[in-house]
Amino acid sequence: MTPSSDASGVPDPWALLREMPDVVMLRQPIAEPGRYYHGLRAIVLRSGRSLEEERRSLWHELVHAERGDTECTGWAASATERRVEREAARRAMPLAVMERRLAVACDWDDFVWHMKVPESWVRFRLAQARPAERARLDRACRWSDFGDHAAYSSS
Repeated sequence: MTPSSDASGVPDPWALLREMPDVVMLRQPIAEPGRYYHGLRAIVLRSGRSLEEERRSLWHELVHAERGDTECTGWAASATERRVEREAARRAMPLAVMERRLAVACDWDDFVWHMKVPESWVRFRLAQARPAERARLDRACRWSDFGDHAAYSSS
């Protein structure tokens, strides 16, 4: 589990970056949200983004760095990106942390704020949850319309 930067338990991508001394991170005015350059062991994040957006991009690029991904194109690139995005979301929002944050959040917006990433990514993570995980999250939630906000049905 990646260390948290505070008592929330939400994993901190900058803590993981510190554990990778051979990888550097830069902020530059690039077109894409983030990019990993394997030959340079460098992560470049687009400057001027919100902390939540930057956090999402950093998680994604850190997964590329851990995997040692090099540039690829076509179908292989899109398949790799999908796998990396799922893994990054899982690492940024582990089930146990989501359960704890749901238990203290007063509503959907509060829950998203607790997760420290963009709302769209919280929805993406919830859409990846397996039925048993969904049931755990439903049980942890204190408000009644969680299933309406989450990207799955709590039937």
